[in-house]
Amino acid sequence: MYYEQEYNQQQIANRLHLSRPKVSRLLKQAREVGIVQISVVSPTENFIELEKNLEEKFGLKEVLIVETDTQASGKVLKKQIGTAAANYLHRTISNGDTIGVSWGTTLEAVIDALPPKQTEDTHIVQALGGVGPPEDKAHTTDISRRLSQLLGSRLTLLPAPGIVGSTNAKEVLLDDRQVKVALSTFPSINRLFVGLGAIQTNPVLDEDSKEVPPGLYKEITASKAVGDIALRFFDVEGNPVSSTLDDLTIGITIDQIKAIDTVVGIAGGVEKREVILGALRGKFIDVLITDSRTAEMVLEG
Repeated sequence: MYYEQEYNQQQIANRLHLSRPKVSRLLKQAREVGIVQISVVSPTENFIELEKNLEEKFGLKEVLIVETDTQASGKVLKKQIGTAAANYLHRTISNGDTIGVSWGTTLEAVIDALPPKQTEDTHIVQALGGVGPPEDKAHTTDISRRLSQLLGSRLTLLPAPGIVGSTNAKEVLLDDRQVKVALSTFPSINRLFVGLGAIQTNPVLDEDSKEVPPGLYKEITASKAVGDIALRFFDVEGNPVSSTLDDLTIGITIDQIKAIDTVVGIAGGVEKREVILGALRGKFIDVLITDSRTAEMVLEG
């Protein structure tokens, strides 16, 4: 709880009904007997060859790999990858950049880890309509707004749901003036930050999800799709997979994604192996940020 979930000693004491001094003694004892071991690892030293091999094999601009801790939870791994991606964004952003963002808990982890940085003439663009509860921190609108605040950037939101109930509803929304303005900014995006959604873990495709109209869940899961970028699905070879959902999605398209100068794909965990492979083979991303175990599996193909 102290090391993985970042509870402080008082929080642990309250949850376990112990005194704070007792918690402190137990933590000290855990270190002394070797239950808890602390080490400092240099990722660049450990993974530089793996990063280089992936860059060369898939023609990537950059690969960043964080160490996989087999004992860590998925939440901890996502936080580690999010921190690496935040450092990359902070290091590489330039004045004048127009940055597009999609949605998801991985991008939420990036924003959570990003320190403020004052930039000039930068622009944040919401590249996908809203998905999930509006109050959710993983919602595209919230991610876009928080990023613009951290960077002091201009902000363009896409005031529409990511998935609509019918093509008629989509046509009405696409005719809205504010939606048109937002969509017109997509060609100016020069950097796009996206999570890579695996088909089996995508919350939108949960059978009980209210995001997808009835019947679409089975249509997509029965297809050859392995995952998506901004709800644009593709197979493990990188071929786009068409579905009825395409006609109901309001957001950036595969062709628009491929036209962007630098697309940063952020994903980790072995369940993301196939969607990462599909994104790499389809040339949908230019930078990959992932964990060491997944990176090794992707390199093996």
